[in-house]
Amino acid sequence: MIKQGPRLVTLGHEFAGLLDDGTAVAVSPVVECGRCGTCRSGQTHLCQHAISRMYGVSRDGGMADEVVVDPASLVRLPAGVDPRAAALVEPIAVVVHGLNRIAIAAGQRVLVVGGGTIGLLTIAVARARGIEVDLIARHACQIMAGEALGAGGQPLDPDRPDRTDRRYDVVIDAAGTQSSLDMAVARARRGGTLLALGTYWSPVRIDATLAAKEVTVVPAMLYGYHQGRRDFDEAAQLLAQSPEVPDLLVTHRFPLEEAVEAFRAAGDRATGSIKVQLGDG
Repeated sequence: MIKQGPRLVTLGHEFAGLLDDGTAVAVSPVVECGRCGTCRSGQTHLCQHAISRMYGVSRDGGMADEVVVDPASLVRLPAGVDPRAAALVEPIAVVVHGLNRIAIAAGQRVLVVGGGTIGLLTIAVARARGIEVDLIARHACQIMAGEALGAGGQPLDPDRPDRTDRRYDVVIDAAGTQSSLDMAVARARRGGTLLALGTYWSPVRIDATLAAKEVTVVPAMLYGYHQGRRDFDEAAQLLAQSPEVPDLLVTHRFPLEEAVEAFRAAGDRATGSIKVQLGDG
C-alpha cells in the first residue's frame, strides 16, 4: 500500500516549460535508479525506487518559477505544442502505458468509468487509436467533455440505473474508488478485462462477481517503454496530434502566486473544474 502524507518538497509532478536556450520540453518526473532488478530486466516502470526518486513527490517539482531536473527526464515537445498545455503529457503517458498493457483493439466494446483527467484522456488516446469508447461520469462538465472528445453512444449516468444489457469487452476504472470498481466489474462481460488505471488511495473490496465472471484485472501505474519507444514520447506526439484536448480539459488556469485559489477550484466540482493548472502565461 502506498502511503502519502506531508512532504517537505515543492509539489508538481505534471509539468513542462522552457530550457535556458528556449527549447520547449515536458518532464518525465520519475528518474529510474537503473540498478534494481526490475530496471535491469528492462521494466523501468516498475523501478523499486521510483516513488523516492519522483519530482513533485519526493523531489522538488514543477510548482516553481524554475526547476532543476535530470537531463534524462526531458521530453522535447513536437513543433506546435504550447508548453503551457504540455503538463498534460504526463497523464497522457499514464494512459498510453495502461492501454499498452492490455489487448485492446478496434471493434471491441470499451467503457471508461470516471470523467476526471485520466478518464477523459483515456477517451482521447483510445479514439486516436481508432477505438470507440463509452463513458460513465458523475458531473455534467465531464460528460460534455467526453462527448466532445468522441465518447460514443449516450454517456451513462452512475446515479441512474441502466436498464440495458450493455456489457463491455474492456472496462477502464479511471476513478479509483469503491463505487467505480463495482461499476467496472458490473459492466464487464464474462471473460472481459478490467484495466485499473485509477489509483486506489483507500482499500477496496471485491466480491464473488469478479471471480464468477472471470474478469481479468490489469493494474497500471506510471509509464515506461513499449516496443522500444518511451511512453512519454508517444504521449507528446499524441498531444501534438490532438490540439483540442487542452482546451477541453484545462478548465482553469492560475499564476503561481494564486496557488491557494487554484487548489480551492480543483477541489470544488461546482466550479466546473476538470483540470486546474498553475503557471505563467
